Amino acid sequence: MPPGVLAAEAPANPRRTSMAGYYEVRATGPGREQFRLFCVLEKASLAELGRRGLARPAIVVLTGMRKPWRTTFGDREYRALRPLDDDHRSSFPRRIAE
Repeated sequence: MPPGVLAAEAPANPRRTSMAGYYEVRATGPGREQFRLFCVLEKASLAELGRRGLARPAIVVLTGMRKPWRTTFGDREYRALRPLDDDHRSSFPRRIAE
């Protein structure tokens, strides 16, 4: 995924996946290969964000996936998001790369 795609794309055009609470950032690569970043938004009061180790709201990338053009992800791929999200939400402070 080209650098800056998340910063440029996510705030302006978040796309909800078929699973509530998740967002995806989309990019197309060579040969129309499709790249996806699956994200959650960290939004809360300043006190709660501080408890989570965050200074401000954040976009958290849980994982990335790729697929050929004009294909879809199956239930198995989408189900793989839940354990990653559960692990992320269970950690205090959050493990965040800067």
